[in-house]
Amino acid sequence: MNRNSIRNRALSTLLLVALASASLAPAALADRGHGRTKRGPADAPGVVRMVHRGPHFERHSDAGAIVGFLGGLVVGSILSSTSPPPPPPPAYEYYDPYCQRDFVTIEAYDQHLGYHRHPRSVEVIEARGGRCVDTMDWRDGRWCSRNEHPPYEEWTE
Repeated sequence: MNRNSIRNRALSTLLLVALASASLAPAALADRGHGRTKRGPADAPGVVRMVHRGPHFERHSDAGAIVGFLGGLVVGSILSSTSPPPPPPPAYEYYDPYCQRDFVTIEAYDQHLGYHRHPRSVEVIEARGGRCVDTMDWRDGRWCSRNEHPPYEEWTE
């Protein structure tokens, strides 16, 4: 797993836990009322009396809802702004033996040839090891390998 998917999974789990705790909090406060009920003496099991202890004031704040909303915006923006992972580096480079320059793609080498007049020949270099795996020439309107079976992706088809 790459770092982006681990981070996304952790943020999703955190958001799920926060949502679950926010939805269970009102159930925990459901028994709040202005009075408290007590059972009567043991000899009168059916009697219930209400005990009032003066005025009861409750403060309700919308701060939790606002913080939750803003937190959701932050988590949503983080999840939506993740960029895809970068493409893997190319496996081969193309080396111009006449100008002594490297090219990432054969198309870039073709553009280079529009400005320089030398034979259309390029060496295919392994990007990691740096060894030459093939030499290609422009023949019959296409790139052709000097090897009969090139050891890399086919450009000769």
